[in-house]
Amino acid sequence: MKARHTDGARRALFALALGAAIYMLAAPAIAGTSDLAAEHTWLPWPTVWPAEHPLAPVVERVLEGNWEKQPAWKLPMLVNGLSKSPEEATITAYCSECANGGGKWTRWGSHVRRGICAADPDYWGPGSVVWIGEPVNQVYIVEDTGGAIQGPHRFDVCMEGAHEMCYQIGISKTIYVPLHRVPPTGRWGSKPDGWEPPVWAHPPADGEDDS
Repeated sequence: MKARHTDGARRALFALALGAAIYMLAAPAIAGTSDLAAEHTWLPWPTVWPAEHPLAPVVERVLEGNWEKQPAWKLPMLVNGLSKSPEEATITAYCSECANGGGKWTRWGSHVRRGICAADPDYWGPGSVVWIGEPVNQVYIVEDTGGAIQGPHRFDVCMEGAHEMCYQIGISKTIYVPLHRVPPTGRWGSKPDGWEPPVWAHPPADGEDDS
């Protein structure tokens, strides 16, 4: 009987030690997100900080910089993206100088410029937003399409003004996170004047409590 009690006590001590070790490993990440969440309670934080998520360092960098100068929609979308699973993608790049670039206008009637991409209209509607990892590591708005851009995980990123980057990117395998998906449609029409992606959260105004 005494041996059984001893074994039980050892198992209990082992479980406590294991729990303490796991907590010590996770504590820095938990503390990091607690600090960020406490300072910016208006953002849609996940319940548990996903330390291994590719957007985690992106969010940290944005908050460490002049995030107030970013478009109002971008930071809430990035934080919300922490709750979404990254997926594999294939990307190429284009600009108006490319022989098959399509000129200076997009399918949505907007100017070709950095920060937009082409996607398959069977899966992505105009105004969808994705974050794409290396080698670009950037947020893109879907405003264009292309005959060779087929499938839900295929994107053609715009490198306007950096023609050489189109060759450097070539055909790259990477990851992406869907931040805002607009339902696909066959009628894109023209991009409305002053259009921006939706703003899901607003920082408190000066003098207001951030809660």
